[in-house]
Amino acid sequence: MKPREIPGQLELVFEVPTLTVDQRAEISAYIVPGWASMGECRSVADDSCFPEPGQATAAVDRCGFCPVRRSCLASALAGDEEFGVWGGTTEFQRDVIRADIAAGFPIGDALDRSTLLPELLWRQAS
Repeated sequence: MKPREIPGQLELVFEVPTLTVDQRAEISAYIVPGWASMGECRSVADDSCFPEPGQATAAVDRCGFCPVRRSCLASALAGDEEFGVWGGTTEFQRDVIRADIAAGFPIGDALDRSTLLPELLWRQAS
């Protein structure tokens, strides 16, 4: 586990579990080959996908309707990406997803919960 400090009024330490080799291999099965060339961010010439802390809104918004958002997130989780916005998630959000997966939450469900728009989930439920 690696500690992650969360800035705020209180300094909290969140223990981030390390995913096993088997978990990383299962996550890799969700990655579409060549996904990086299909992403919404492919034509962005700046470093907006690696924003300063607290400034991730623009990058997360860009990911909103990206067709390869799930593959991007899966790639970041499998590769243990610590920095930047991947699949519409921030560093802290990916740490929470890692904790869920390490606790036994199904990987496909964790990826879906993080990448599907709430409106789509609502439509599926009704």
